[in-house]
Amino acid sequence: MTSNSDLVDEFLTKNTESLRQLSLEIHRNPELSGNEYKAHDLLADFLEARDFTVTRKACGLDTAFLAEWSAPATTADAVTIAFLSEYDALPGIGHACGHNLIAISGPVIKKNNLNARIKLFGTPAEETWGGKINFIEQGAFKGVDAALMVHPGNANVTYAKYLALSGVYVEYHGKSAHAASCPWEGKNALDALIQSYNAMSMLRQQVLPSTRIHGVIKKGGDAANVIPSHTKGDFMMRTEKLADLKDLIPKMRAIFESSAVATGTTVEITEDPVFEDVVINASLAERFEKYARENGCQFASKEVQTSKSYGSTDMGNVTHAVPGIHPVFDIECTTFDIHTNEFREGASTETAHKATLRAGKCLCLTAVDVIVNPEFRKQVREEFEMAQK
Repeated sequence: MTSNSDLVDEFLTKNTESLRQLSLEIHRNPELSGNEYKAHDLLADFLEARDFTVTRKACGLDTAFLAEWSAPATTADAVTIAFLSEYDALPGIGHACGHNLIAISGPVIKKNNLNARIKLFGTPAEETWGGKINFIEQGAFKGVDAALMVHPGNANVTYAKYLALSGVYVEYHGKSAHAASCPWEGKNALDALIQSYNAMSMLRQQVLPSTRIHGVIKKGGDAANVIPSHTKGDFMMRTEKLADLKDLIPKMRAIFESSAVATGTTVEITEDPVFEDVVINASLAERFEKYARENGCQFASKEVQTSKSYGSTDMGNVTHAVPGIHPVFDIECTTFDIHTNEFREGASTETAHKATLRAGKCLCLTAVDVIVNPEFRKQVREEFEMAQK
């Protein structure tokens, strides 16, 4: 009898070159968040050609899709597994986060006659406003038993720590005046923004060591001899747990609003959807790491793995909705981390491609265990429910 591992290997052998070309085409044509039209069409076409039913422009998003497949004998109580693909790029440095590799890690799925439904979510804008959140809000993850995805990096990490994130855009509106002849007639929007920046910096003293606060001034004024009437700033706050972020957000708003009061200006505050921390399902993580080790991957101890933060992702929101994992796989770009020019180049190599297929295979094998083993599936669910308390 052919094993599930052999079935996945058979699929990979047959499709490795087409998956490689798909990844490279996305890599050569980087598209920013919400504008991933070419990647959307490439992936949707690829999946339709392999008998998936694809909903393009899913959940009201022009560059999102949902690809679905189930065996002919699938019953109403079939297990549902979600795989997630990302494909947006970064401004200026393209696919320096390796999303061209994540894009093809989902299509590694090998169809078989298991009693299961496969859903592959094509999720745009992970680098900005988080397309996965739209899927959650519209109920697309209802009934999903496990949600699985991987991310490239420079080490193999099953227990990658991703922080909760709040992104905020601030604009101050004041009144311009000649800075030499009558500055008292102005209302200085730059003073308001600098006061906010300094107050956010001081807030760092009263937060946990794991909390991250950072920001930039996007517009400070137009001329030194004019009191600035309009300024802009972008700020981010990250915490290990969503509850800590919820405590900080009111303090952040108070800073921005009080700076406006102090300077006689007005403020506009625009907030991105909150990225929640990734809740790693231990059973799924252990099973994925088991298969990865069997396929030649090496891992540090769990303590070492969890000692580093890997930023933030909207996959965190998914793991608060259903059981999930978000491991990092090594593409052997060992000297450079993600979001660098060097990592962008590393994401197009044959080595990175092989690593992606191996990671995708381990996801598939983990998914099969969820499907065929009721006790394992129950354990996964119970751990998820405990983590929500």
